[in-house]
Amino acid sequence: MKSLLTISATGRSGSTTVTCLLARHLRWACHCRVLVLDLADPPRCACLLAGYRLDAIASGNQVLAPKESGRCASVGGVHVLNADTVDALVSRDDPDRTRYYANLRHLLTAVARWFDVCLIGAPALPDLRTVCAEALVDAALGPVPMSAGCVSCASEAINGRYGIRNVRVRLNPAPRFTGILPAAATPAAMEEAWMKVMETTLREWLIADAVFPRGYVWLPHLRSVWHMGSFASGESERATCNAGVHEDLPEEPPENARVQVACLDVPAHRLEAIGDGVMPALRRGEACNA
Repeated sequence: MKSLLTISATGRSGSTTVTCLLARHLRWACHCRVLVLDLADPPRCACLLAGYRLDAIASGNQVLAPKESGRCASVGGVHVLNADTVDALVSRDDPDRTRYYANLRHLLTAVARWFDVCLIGAPALPDLRTVCAEALVDAALGPVPMSAGCVSCASEAINGRYGIRNVRVRLNPAPRFTGILPAAATPAAMEEAWMKVMETTLREWLIADAVFPRGYVWLPHLRSVWHMGSFASGESERATCNAGVHEDLPEEPPENARVQVACLDVPAHRLEAIGDGVMPALRRGEACNA
């Protein structure tokens, strides 16, 4: 099982939306069995994904193993686990999160045989729950809102005390930082100035890709999480079955839909390129002394 953390230094960065969109994309486009582990308080991923009626919502003190069926094997599935329903992850007398780290490590190891990918949504830094996840995952992705504060938000997630660079030096050198993913919060005309600011100050951390007109990956403004234009292979039938569930929502512009799919392809392919193996921190048996 491969794992990816969406990391941010501020709330309302779009990280929950990115986590859910990526989970959906990995399920339909890559046929992966996906576990979404929501460490946030309160958790939001389950509510967002439930609106699209994905396979199952797993909560409580055990993860539900995906059903062994031809459909599951060929199409994949998405399960959500809210950390606040797992006793081992809600201890109130663990200020340094040492036990939290050990229990999270154990959880990721235990579910590895059931899932291909674990996507972790977490609170904004410097929350130590997020630091524990940073120390255990294979990769990290940094959604950043294209708005005031985007540069400081990105800098904190990368170079801050608990940013990905420090964690790689102090706790776990393995995580691959996919890069900063600008996420538009408003229509394009209002984002142009912030896009130029990011291109000037954060160019080295943007995810370069010639497919995109500006030369890097970015997520356009979403009128709705659910409308993604053309569906991935195999999703059309599912969408037809769910016709009417979100019929009151406006359709995404075709160009936005294409950019969204291309955007999600990039972290999916980079995650796929990471070799499977035992987590480095697990091999070393370290504690997370953040």
